[in-house]
Amino acid sequence: MIFKESIEDNGWITVRYAATWGYGFDFMLDAAQVVLADFGEDLQCVAISEIAGANTDDIMEEVMDCQGKLRKCESLGEECGVLVVAGVSGIMECPIQVNFYNQTNTVVLDIPVGQIPDNNPIKKELSENAHLFDNYMNSIEIKAYCADTERRTLERVNGK
Repeated sequence: MIFKESIEDNGWITVRYAATWGYGFDFMLDAAQVVLADFGEDLQCVAISEIAGANTDDIMEEVMDCQGKLRKCESLGEECGVLVVAGVSGIMECPIQVNFYNQTNTVVLDIPVGQIPDNNPIKKELSENAHLFDNYMNSIEIKAYCADTERRTLERVNGK
């Protein structure tokens, strides 16, 4: 992913990224699934919205009922404009929210810096280095494209 900007406001840092290529709903689902795997039991929120700026619908309970498999969720059977996943990252060791915007190449990462304990090294590093999450976001993008390739290959092999 390509770092675009970082904005600090009222205890939050918002980092905007552009995916390497424009993406659609399949990528959103694959990328969000990668983030869910990172959060594990520290998943706090999964929400969707028809369009950017509209109210979100919390689908966390449905996701849990589907054992965390987004593609099994009825609410995600049709495309949505925005998919939001929030929790505590096991890799980055801090709370984050990742926002995917359909039919764009935009991914927004929100980090509640005010909620990170002062003794957590991420907090100090974030104040000095807005690119701290670049490799994390790159890995999400790569893993999402790998998941897409695997799914499409299996569909061809199985004649679907």
